[in-house]
Amino acid sequence: MNKDKDYTFRGWLLTLGVTLGVVALGLLPAVEVFGLRLERVDALSPLKETHSTEEVVEYEADMARLEEELAAMTIAEEAVVDTLPVVVPTRYDWVVEDMASEPRPHLTAAMVRPDTAQRVIAIEDFDSLPNSRFERLVERLAAGESVRIAFMGDSFVEGDILTCDLRSELQQLFGGRGVGFVPCDIPFATVRRSVKRRATNWSSYSIMKPKSAPERLRDKFSVSGYLSEGGARANVRWESVDMFPTLDSCSNARILLISRDSSSVQLTINDTIYHRLDIAADERLREIHIEAPIHSLAMEVVEGRVVCYGASLEADGGVVVDNFSVRSNNGHAIFGTSAAINRQVDEMLGYDMVVLQYGLNIMLPGQRNFSKYRDQLRDMIAYVERCFPNAVVLVMGVSDRWIKSEETGKYVPIGSVDALTKYQRAAADSCNVAFWNTSAAMAELGGMPAFVSHGWAGGDYTHINYAGGKRVARALAAALRQPVYELLLERERVDSLREQERRYIEQMRSIGVSEVLPSIDNSGAMSIEKPVVEEELSW
Repeated sequence: MNKDKDYTFRGWLLTLGVTLGVVALGLLPAVEVFGLRLERVDALSPLKETHSTEEVVEYEADMARLEEELAAMTIAEEAVVDTLPVVVPTRYDWVVEDMASEPRPHLTAAMVRPDTAQRVIAIEDFDSLPNSRFERLVERLAAGESVRIAFMGDSFVEGDILTCDLRSELQQLFGGRGVGFVPCDIPFATVRRSVKRRATNWSSYSIMKPKSAPERLRDKFSVSGYLSEGGARANVRWESVDMFPTLDSCSNARILLISRDSSSVQLTINDTIYHRLDIAADERLREIHIEAPIHSLAMEVVEGRVVCYGASLEADGGVVVDNFSVRSNNGHAIFGTSAAINRQVDEMLGYDMVVLQYGLNIMLPGQRNFSKYRDQLRDMIAYVERCFPNAVVLVMGVSDRWIKSEETGKYVPIGSVDALTKYQRAAADSCNVAFWNTSAAMAELGGMPAFVSHGWAGGDYTHINYAGGKRVARALAAALRQPVYELLLERERVDSLREQERRYIEQMRSIGVSEVLPSIDNSGAMSIEKPVVEEELSW
């Protein structure tokens, strides 16, 4: 009779083999097989992110430090100009092929009119000054001029959710190409369908966990929220995708980095065109500007060490939308960024709008008082305005959210969306910036229950997915298009009246009228003074 076999030892061997296999996969670089992108496997990445022994930092506003940094930056720039015979360049140009600027689209009111079937939730502009920054943004869009938008948010827009569709909507209408800014590397696994990125041999850090970064780098974070440091053989490659019509290629690229000591990097375009660039030592932010037909862009550090923030793939003209999402950030992380670095980024890229999308994770069931967050939001707005002085700030109201009832087990409204929205709107009002009611826009589509039932949001009734982001993006794009439509419509009406005036003058002169004094009043209505006929003057 056979005795029962003990498979315990074999089980432990199997477990050990699987574990070693997973670890080995984590050491393999990302590869492409038959055109499919296979990312490096890190089975422990969720644990690293959620169970790290290092707690996420909560930042407090320090406006005095902000002013000191900006003042010191100005003094340093003046000292460089006054004392150095040779100024260390902050921009390096590599022109492979002179690319024509993105042609300005000739827009009509009919082209811009929002085509959504839902009611447009308008953007409220609380700036009462003549020709506010929001009005200037509208004028730039109407004229087909270049517009750059920084979209700062949390996990709600991580992975380019919402912003990828907003970018596509605006670029197809107002011109522009490319995905905009993409970090060099980030310290955890993520998925972004609007661009491919492969980075190796970098040490990357998040502003949410600054203690993991070396002391020398903790004051170098920008609003992107991430930075990477690498020496020889550190490399990164960004590649365009065809997810949207305007993403498959671009004509310009910008790489933002710092090189404290002299360094050398090799740039590669489309895996075929190479260029080695020597970078002089300096503490300031540098921009490598590349002009060429670009499908992919790579950079490798050959000598020295650099701190790389990332690259922007774009066109010379049109609309650029940069996604600056940082998970676990309720907006307070901006107080941990370097005001000087942010200002230098703005001087290089030039932002026309900064969107603040935060607040989703601070709500508690039934909470009605958000005065502390309102005050923090006011400080965030002030911080953004000092770092990006030419940009209009748009506060996005919190999105709809439902939670599971402990009594019934069914999902019910969290009961604090409307209250938080009112406090966010009040903060925008008191700071004279713009506001958009996100939850109202979602309500036009049926609210969170409809988003979940249509597969536009996850089963947590909190986070939208790409399909849901597309709907919210369309609503926000409609809110941006509406004032442009109204501006173009009014201009076309005035132009039509002026054309009537011109034709009337020609007609009167053709029958012997020597002087006609038509005019268009402030309402746009045309009035004609009594014509003076040559015969009447003969007396």
